Amino acid sequence: MNSDFSRLNLEYLIRARDLAMADPHRAGAILGIPDVLTGLLLELTPKMLASLTRIHHPLITPHRDLLWWSRLLVALQDGQPGEIEMVMEQAPLILGTTAEKMNR
Repeated sequence: MNSDFSRLNLEYLIRARDLAMADPHRAGAILGIPDVLTGLLLELTPKMLASLTRIHHPLITPHRDLLWWSRLLVALQDGQPGEIEMVMEQAPLILGTTAEKMNR
């Protein structure tokens, strides 16, 4: 079983940095990190980002409401398009709540 998450880690941080470059405050809210960490993202060079490929375990883990994840995974398994749609519509609300807590 291959559990190499290095490319996913790299792509995630590249996209996070790009988001921070476009709108630092929005990036912090979307990523659920304080503004100071968003500032550190902006300072990452391509060489720094490339060094992440040495890390093979996932750096990113689900950090949203576990009930939300449970509903999503069960709906996907059961093939319930209505429930999937409803859960997906709640994602921005959950994200906003989590981001507000992190930035306080």
